[in-house]
Amino acid sequence: MTLEQIAAYVRGNVEPLTDRIYGNSYRVAAHLKDGTYLPCMVLQSKRAQVDLALRRFKELRWKRSQYESVVESFVSAGSRVADYQLREVEVSPFAWPLDILRQIHGETRMGWTAFVVEMRDGTMHSYGTPFNFQFFEFPANYSHANIAKIHSGMTHSPTRGLEPYSLSASKEHRPGERSRFSPVILASLTSTPDLSCRFRRSMQHHLIS
Repeated sequence: MTLEQIAAYVRGNVEPLTDRIYGNSYRVAAHLKDGTYLPCMVLQSKRAQVDLALRRFKELRWKRSQYESVVESFVSAGSRVADYQLREVEVSPFAWPLDILRQIHGETRMGWTAFVVEMRDGTMHSYGTPFNFQFFEFPANYSHANIAKIHSGMTHSPTRGLEPYSLSASKEHRPGERSRFSPVILASLTSTPDLSCRFRRSMQHHLIS
């Protein structure tokens, strides 16, 4: 796929996530030319990122300590995949539809939101995430088509069932269960007019049970 074909594909096939600062972003899976498969990548606007960087640099040019940290965040924080490394993109299996994501809300504790996914077969699966909601893992043999309802701010206890999230309730989950997550990767296409290919690694969306 050419960069123009990638841009046309994501606009025609991928639900955009809107952001008042960065504009639209598109959640995809990507195949690189070296054979690497990245299941969770976000394509964002290059222009919006450049404009934001220039504005922040100007605002903080006389505040040296803040200026350097902001420059660092734009220049060296995170990771990037060059657009010429992309072979093709497709819909990510970990990108939940927006109508489901909108059911996740609130802050269960500082910087953290817990919720429970109720499947159509009646099973319950506890999740936890910070504020980035781009991708979530599914339990084996499930997809977003199996989701019946989201219980935001809740957790599911094997002994007590569905209940409001608390630290004591969360301790009931074995530590190993918290290690099950989907890798989140952010990317942006650099030479298309509107999309840029920035890559960010974020292992933060946990399937707890």
